[in-house]
Amino acid sequence: MTHLKAELQRLRKRGALRPGLDPARSCARCLAALGRILNRGAPCPACRKKVCRDCRLFEPGAAEGSDQWLCVVCHKQM
Repeated sequence: MTHLKAELQRLRKRGALRPGLDPARSCARCLAALGRILNRGAPCPACRKKVCRDCRLFEPGAAEGSDQWLCVVCHKQM
C-alpha cells in the first residue's frame, strides 16, 4: 500500500506544472508538448486533465479504438 501511494505521489510530482509551460499545450502527466494537429491530447474521463497518447492506459477488455481509457494517475488510483 505504501509503495502504491509513493508511486502516485511520484507521478503527480512529475506532472506538476512549471513556470513557462502552457497547460493547454502540454500533457498534464508527462509535460510533453502537445501538437496542434497530431497528438493534441484529450481530457481524461475521470480527472478531466489533458493528456498525451503515451499517458493513457486503456481498460482491460476495451475494444481497440474505443474511448475506454484513463490517464496513468487515475488508472493507478482504481
